[in-house]
Amino acid sequence: MSSVTCRPATVEDVARARAGGLTDVQPDRWRDGDNRRSLIAVGTDGALLGHCRGIDNVFHPDSRTYVQEIAPSVPRGPSWAEVADALLAAQRAVSTLPLRMKPQAHEEELIALAARHGGAVIQLMPPWRHLVDATLRSWAQDHAMTADGLRAEIVERAAVNDDTVHELMLGLYVEHYTAQHARWSPAAAPDRLREENAPDFVPGAAGAFDPRRTATLRRGGQIVAQALVWPPEPDGAAEVTLESRPYEGPTTRADMAACLAAVVEASADGDVLLIDSHLTEPCESALLRNVPKPSGENQDPWTAIVAIPVPGRPVPAPLPVKLVPEEPARAFAAMLGA
Repeated sequence: MSSVTCRPATVEDVARARAGGLTDVQPDRWRDGDNRRSLIAVGTDGALLGHCRGIDNVFHPDSRTYVQEIAPSVPRGPSWAEVADALLAAQRAVSTLPLRMKPQAHEEELIALAARHGGAVIQLMPPWRHLVDATLRSWAQDHAMTADGLRAEIVERAAVNDDTVHELMLGLYVEHYTAQHARWSPAAAPDRLREENAPDFVPGAAGAFDPRRTATLRRGGQIVAQALVWPPEPDGAAEVTLESRPYEGPTTRADMAACLAAVVEASADGDVLLIDSHLTEPCESALLRNVPKPSGENQDPWTAIVAIPVPGRPVPAPLPVKLVPEEPARAFAAMLGA
C-alpha cells in the first residue's frame, strides 16, 4: 500500500463501505451541531480502506469520542497502521476538541497508534468482571452491614418505592457523577446530566436500572449510597454503578460496599457483575481492590482512557507512572508520565 488519503465520507460511501465490510460508516456531519466529522480512507485504486468519526460527548463536553474501523481487506501490520495513522491524523486536523480513545491492555496496535499521535493516559479502569460465586457471597456477607448497623435495600422490595424515590436516585447519580469526574474529565452541567439520564430512572423503561437487583442505603431518611444494576449486556453480564453521598467521606466506602453486598445477595450463582471504577478515585479504588474477581486467564484486561491532543488545545497531562500498578504500567508505558 503506497499511499492513503482521507476525505469526508459521503452518502454514496455508506453502501460501498458496507459491501467491503465496513459496517459503521456515516456521512460527514451526519447530525447537526459542533463539528461532527466522518472521514473515510481511500487507497490509490479508489478502494475504501477504513473510516473514523469524532462523536460529541454530551456527558463530557470538553472532549470528543474517537471511533475507527479498518476494512477487513487491510492486512494487519504496517498496512493497518498506515490506514489508522492517516485516519487519526485527519480527524485530529478537523476536530476542535481533544479526542478520547479506550484501548485495552492487550490491544497493542491501538495503543501504539494512540502513542504515535501524542496520546496520554488520563485514567485507568481496572478489570471489572466479578463472578457471583461462594467467594463473592462470602465477601458480601462480611460487608452487608455498615458500622452504624445499616443495611441496603433492594429497590423493588423497599418500603418507600415511588416516583419520588427514583427522582432522588437520579439526583444522587448526577451529584456523584459530577464529583467523580471533576478532577480529570469535567462533566456537563448538572441540569444537562439530569436531562440526559432521566429516562434511565423511569421504572420499566428500556435501558432503565433493574429495580429487582438495584440497591439503596438510607441514613437519616436520605439516600446516601446506591448500586445501580443496568440491563444485561449481550453476553448476560450486567454493569453495576456504585454511588455515594458524600462522594468522599468517612462512611463512603462502607456505604457503597453495603449496596454492592445487597446486589450480590439478589443475584444468582453464575451471574457476572461488571463493576465500573477508576484508578485515581480513592474510595471506589479502595473498595474494588478487595472485591473478589476472577484471576489468571479468566480476568479481563485493564482499560485506559486516552486523550489525543488536537491543534489549538492544551496537551493533556498523563497519569504519573508511580500511581499505576505494574501490569497496566507495562502495557501503557509509552503514554504515562514520569
